[in-house]
Order: sequence, then C-alpha cells, then structure tokens
Amino acid sequence: EISTRDWSSDVCSSDLGAPVSQSVEIQVTEPSHDPWVARTPAKDEKPQEGQFYARDDKNQGVLHYNGVLSDAAEQVFLKLYAGETLVQTATAKPDATNAYALSVILKPGLIKYRVEFGTGKDNVLERVGNLVCGDAYIIDGQSNALATDTGEKSPAETNEWIRSYASPSPNPKDNEGNLWVLPVWKAQNGERAELGWWGMELAKRLVESQQIPIFMINAAVGGTRIDMHQRNPSNPTDRASIYGRMLWRVEQAKLTHGIRGILWHQGENDQGADGPTGGYGWETYHRFFIEMAAGWKQDFPNVKNYYVFQIWPNSCSMGGRFGSGDMLREKQRSLNELFSNMRMVSTLGVRLPGGCHFPLEGWGEFARMVQPLLEADHYGRVMAEPLTAPNLRSAHFNSERDSVVLDFDQPIVWDDKLVGHFYLDGEKGKVLSGSVDGSRLTLQLRERTASTKITYLKEIEWNQELLLLGKNGIAALTFCNVRVSE
Repeated sequence: EISTRDWSSDVCSSDLGAPVSQSVEIQVTEPSHDPWVARTPAKDEKPQEGQFYARDDKNQGVLHYNGVLSDAAEQVFLKLYAGETLVQTATAKPDATNAYALSVILKPGLIKYRVEFGTGKDNVLERVGNLVCGDAYIIDGQSNALATDTGEKSPAETNEWIRSYASPSPNPKDNEGNLWVLPVWKAQNGERAELGWWGMELAKRLVESQQIPIFMINAAVGGTRIDMHQRNPSNPTDRASIYGRMLWRVEQAKLTHGIRGILWHQGENDQGADGPTGGYGWETYHRFFIEMAAGWKQDFPNVKNYYVFQIWPNSCSMGGRFGSGDMLREKQRSLNELFSNMRMVSTLGVRLPGGCHFPLEGWGEFARMVQPLLEADHYGRVMAEPLTAPNLRSAHFNSERDSVVLDFDQPIVWDDKLVGHFYLDGEKGKVLSGSVDGSRLTLQLRERTASTKITYLKEIEWNQELLLLGKNGIAALTFCNVRVSE
C-alpha cells in the first residue's frame, strides 16, 4: 500500500523578507510484513515438562538446551522424539568451562515431543516430555475479555493441546519451578490459568480446525480502565500491575517472540466521567491505546495482528444520556485508521442480551466471530465475503445538502425502519428514507440542512433487533459525530 503525504515548511525572518514555503512529495510504502525477530536463549535454558514452543516465520519451533556440565565430557547430545520415534539428534563439544548449547527443530502439529540429554554416545542424564509446538495468543481487557463472571455452571474441562502459563502468586515460592499448565475456562478449584469462556472456546476451535496446539494467556481484569493497562517503562514486569503480570507470564514461558495476535475487549469503564484526567474516558482513549500497543510491540516484537471489540451501547449502564459511551465506541471504531494490522469486531449483533456481561452462549459468539479472522490472518483461510463488521469510510452531502452519502468498506443492507437511528448534529428525525448501492448508503433528508456531523445509533435509544447489517450478516460498527464533507 502506497500513501502520499505533503510536508511543508515555512521560513520567516525580518531579514529575509516574505515567508518562503517549500513542499515535497514523499512516497511511503508499507512493508508487506515486519522482519521476524529471533529470541536470544538464556545460557542455562532448558525445556520443562509440558512446555509450549511457538512456531516462527519458517513454520518451526526451536527448542534450546543450554547449560554447564558438572563434570567434563568430550561430547553432549540431545535426542528429539516425536512420540516414540527419534526424529533428530544434535551433538556438541563443551567448551573449556564445560558449557554447551544445543538446539533441535520442532514441527507444529498435534505431536507430543520429548527429549533426552546426555554425554558421550548414550549416557542419558535428563529426560523431558509432553512438549508441543503451535501458535500463541493473548487476550486482554476487562470483564467481557475475562469472561468468567457468570453464575452459569460448566465443567472445568481442559484440553491436552491447549497450554498456558500460571498466573503469578503473591507467595514467591509459588512462582518457582514448573508453572506450565492445562488451562480451564474458569478457575474453580485453585487453578492458576483461566482463559475465560470465549478464550477457551476459541482455542478449542483453532485446535480442531488447524490441527495445531494453541497457547493462550488471558490477562484481563474486570472493572478496569484502559489507563490501568499501561506498561511501566521503569519496571515492565512489575507484578503489581496488570501489564507487568501479563508480561511476566509470557517472559517466563519464553514466548515473548512467539505471540502472533492480541485480542482486546475493554472500554465499559471508560464510558463515564471517572477517567484519570477527570474528563470522559473517550477523550484519552486513543492516546492510551497507542501507548499500550507500543508496549506490546516492544515486548512482543513479532505480534502481527490486533483484534479489537467495539463494546455494546451503554454497556454495563456506564454510558449515559450525555453520549459519552457513543463517543467511546467512536474512538474504538476509528482505531483501525491508526493501525494497518487491526481487525474490528462488532458485539452489537450478538443475539443473546449482553447488557453488561454476556451469558456463556453469547460469549461463545465472540469465539465464532473471531475464529475466521484469525484463520484468514494466520492460516491462509480465504473467504468469498468480508469477515469483519461494516465500517464507515466517509460521509458527504450532495450539492443540495438534502441527502447524505455514507461510504462503507463493504456492501450493506438497508431497512427503512433504521431512519430513526441516524442523527444529524445530534438531532433525530431529519432522515426521511435510505437506499443502498453496494457499499454506498444514501440517506434522503426531510429538508436541506446546515448540519455538519452524523451519528449512527445512540446508546439511550437503540434496538438490538433493528441494526444496520453488512451483506455478510454482521452488524455495522456504530459511529458518532463524524464530520460530513461538502
């Protein structure tokens, strides 16, 4: 994709006379992908029972076995088994300090690996098993990302191909040793890694469709604003912070360079006027998201995609009659204008009532909506129609200013009952009818207007059964106070 930007500079001086303006056109080409950054292994790095290895851009995982022998030896070896079949042997000569470094290659798939390490030709010193290789993701946000706050019961099932790393404990001794676990959707019996309902459903769906192990961490915390998810640059792994606990888990799992995507559902607590600056949360939402995403990219350099949910109108009754929730959703919608690798997900059309927290079946819809996006971005899935929610690209008046043309990023469908959900300068009742031509929606106004902004759907008055939909059946993202050009 090539974009053009004009850069201008003015020089003004009483000695030089009139200001001089210069302009140059710069062609900017976005790379098709970022180069893969390899993680540097520790000098004493060894696998742990049950460990997950993320595949890289070469479609392989690398298992490192590094350390120092207590007794000198002429040779060390590392044997890799897929099940009971020997698939690779690596050997090395220890250096003068008895230090050694070995590595073997893992192919992703529903394969359980084990390794044997030893000296000489067949003197086995250590065995480690139940090792897998696949793809790693993070879920973050607040309660609808956590997806556990429900009275509904469900078995604490696990899956041998879904892995996670335990949450840190206040007791330092609990954070020692092997913390690799099979996660559950909700911790009910002392488990230390829960994925939430839709996180677990999504992981299960990917294992089934792609036949590949999945690593997932759910770092969400209910009732939190976006400013509470920021990275502490002076102590990034500060376990007193949400970000620090997340990063600690990923670092301990040695997967900082293996995270492929981050899924973000948050914003309910940013709708009101209790933000960190004393204003409304939407006013600073972009800034905080950009700073947080910069932290993600710094700590997870190979992350490829961000998946952001636009929350329900007046979600958890934290919006209000002042339209602060409408503006918060607008800030979420327009985030993908700032990121080329972002997918927006609409929760508006989830049929089961959400209000605040969705029932399990509603959360299950989250997994159903996100699965094809991940499969398109990471597994080569090709779809005949768009996979995302329709998003407004631009709005403009006709020459008479008695109709508004809305251009979306995909074909949409229209119902004249929707006219009451469009507002010009915040006022309802100005739209008479609508018509669609592909991805273009033309709203015929009752009369000429001097209005300058348009809104679709207000939190104080909306109907889940009456929504603007894409031809793909997905509810369009709401927008608020979008400027209408001439």
